[in-house]
Amino acid sequence: MVGQKIQALRKAKGMTLKQVSDLSGRSVSFISQVERDLASPTITSLAHIAHALGVSASYFLTPPPGESPVVRGYAHQPFRLEGGDAVYARIGSEFEGSALEPLLVTYPPHFVSESYSHEGEEFLYLIEGQFTVYLEEQEYALNPGDSMHFASRYTHRTANPGDVPARLLFINSPRYLD
Repeated sequence: MVGQKIQALRKAKGMTLKQVSDLSGRSVSFISQVERDLASPTITSLAHIAHALGVSASYFLTPPPGESPVVRGYAHQPFRLEGGDAVYARIGSEFEGSALEPLLVTYPPHFVSESYSHEGEEFLYLIEGQFTVYLEEQEYALNPGDSMHFASRYTHRTANPGDVPARLLFINSPRYLD
């Protein structure tokens, strides 16, 4: 579904794969695979593609929670990026000018992300499982109760090296899904 929405919007705007590639910093082949639902973009990649198309990443996803400052646990609406393995749930409210994107994220066993960098900052707190963050050349292995906070401009990737899902509180700024 996400890929079809990206392709439909790109064509409606009269843009080529190359133009979206140039503006998003993602390869033509990757964008083509995403459009055909053969590859699943990370939140970061989706945000870059959305920016290239002049919309927010949420354009391609489920609607955000309402305007209340309270988000009830029963109201969490887990979602996946099309074909992706990680499960996300928005746990923050929406208001004009909000800069943080708080999420609960569950990564399956043996998950490995692509490497990326972007403006902003990230905070994560490991609730359960094991999780590894590769920041530049340094590897940081996290156990439940550990947290990490870093500038997103440094190249980073993540992994769940364990045999059980890893569940994290993940907060980034600026918001990617808006």
